[in-house]
Amino acid sequence: MDYIREIQIQSFAFVFGGLRVASKIPQWIRGRHVEMAIRESPPECLSDPLLGRHLFAKINGTKYHYVESGSRRQEMILCLHDFGDFWYGWRNQLRGLSHSNWVVALDLKGFGDSEKPFMASKYKDDVVIDELKKFIDVLQENDKKIVLVGHGLGGHIAWKFIEKYPYMVSKFISISTPHPRIWLKHVMRSWRSVIENRWLYVCRLPFLPEMEMVSNDLEVFDKRFKKSSSVTDLTNYSNFDKEAYKYTFSRTSDWQGPINYFRNLPLADSSVLREEGPKQSIPVEALLLVGNMDPEVSLELVSQSAEYVERFAMQIVNGAGHNPHQEQANVVNKHITKFIKDELSYMTKWSSMMKVVSQPPPSFSSRHN
Repeated sequence: MDYIREIQIQSFAFVFGGLRVASKIPQWIRGRHVEMAIRESPPECLSDPLLGRHLFAKINGTKYHYVESGSRRQEMILCLHDFGDFWYGWRNQLRGLSHSNWVVALDLKGFGDSEKPFMASKYKDDVVIDELKKFIDVLQENDKKIVLVGHGLGGHIAWKFIEKYPYMVSKFISISTPHPRIWLKHVMRSWRSVIENRWLYVCRLPFLPEMEMVSNDLEVFDKRFKKSSSVTDLTNYSNFDKEAYKYTFSRTSDWQGPINYFRNLPLADSSVLREEGPKQSIPVEALLLVGNMDPEVSLELVSQSAEYVERFAMQIVNGAGHNPHQEQANVVNKHITKFIKDELSYMTKWSSMMKVVSQPPPSFSSRHN
């Protein structure tokens, strides 16, 4: 019964949360806590005019912030960022893809300069996806299709969006993101998976995960940038980038929205474990991108996601971790450009489930109301 599993999930949350608090006690006793720096003004890189124009749209009473670059007469590329990220994560795409496309980097609800509702119910899938559709309708004219790009959390939202509204999307690019059902099944499949992904259970608790994210002057970003520096193409790396993230996520309220997405994960839904595969393929062409050094997402999980779309191409980005669009931006931008121009009509041969596709792409139904 799922209600029994829900009790288990809450029990895991309290146990894992208690262990995290207990692990911090020695640091508090020894006075090794790093005080939070005061960040009153944003770094200049966040207002760089070369990245694009900062605009807002109000959808169902919620204010959304986005940055756009390129002409609105061109095809829209809508970029959805990951957890612990915001529009700035697409800075290299705003610069590199806007010559021939209209690039829109959105702050998801609860992130950056978009509104941050308090209630977790405001971040449920159906609410977020409905507002995303209306956001596209507000920006886009004449029912034109868009190119949808998603990474991590934004990738999960994008997968669910193309399932519900495939007629709105001409091409879909998934970066380091397995299909949500494949990913959820993976994190729930065994006790080992539960322990490895214990943070997801801690997110069920109030206040604690938000407080942990800002601890030691946002140490989470120090660790991320230290890890990324070994795989990042230094031509796309700036010393100001880390401060841009620390400024944007400097308050516990800046983390409440992001963590609310995880609070809504259906970890108690045991039916996920019994699912065998998609009931039908999504009629949208997809490009699956993944770094060969990604510590969070395996190639196997990404390749399994190909079952959910009718046609796909896959590219492994050498020298990239979990953020290939930032770590190897020039390479990723070339892959995206070729895919949009239908120059990537092939599959990589590293997996037996993939084969070369040379026939012209099928015509999908046009967008309708």
